Amino acid sequence: MSVYVALLRGVNVGGRGKLEMSRLKAVFEELGCSDVRTYINSGNVLFRDRRSASTLTRLAEQALGVRVAIRTLAEMRTLCDSIPSEWTNDKEQKTDVAFRLDGKGDRAFNVPRSELQPGRSIVEMEGDVTVRNVNTVRKLTTLMSEL
Repeated sequence: MSVYVALLRGVNVGGRGKLEMSRLKAVFEELGCSDVRTYINSGNVLFRDRRSASTLTRLAEQALGVRVAIRTLAEMRTLCDSIPSEWTNDKEQKTDVAFRLDGKGDRAFNVPRSELQPGRSIVEMEGDVTVRNVNTVRKLTTLMSEL
């Protein structure tokens, strides 16, 4: 059985896309996933399942009506290993990770906070993405390892 994380796009962001995490957990349990848990209020779901990521993505998107990026523990570890350890999300710098919804190349972006422009994302990628800060990505990977 594989360990997955589902990253929902546009959930509980800026007062839009409201979704209670208890409801989100229930949806994944109704889909037949096991060991389901959520992490923070931005649409992150950890779970185990035997089905493929593509099947689970289709089912989750149908059930929730939002776009979803699903990654395995191995994919998350590889991604985390590729991000320089000195890249953090703190008062000095901002590091975000963009997860492509088509699964074709997730990427981390890092900029000094002094160079941030208000209201502008640091992520510059083509295609639909959902974004998490690097601290969240690292924590999700740790939690996945514990499932």
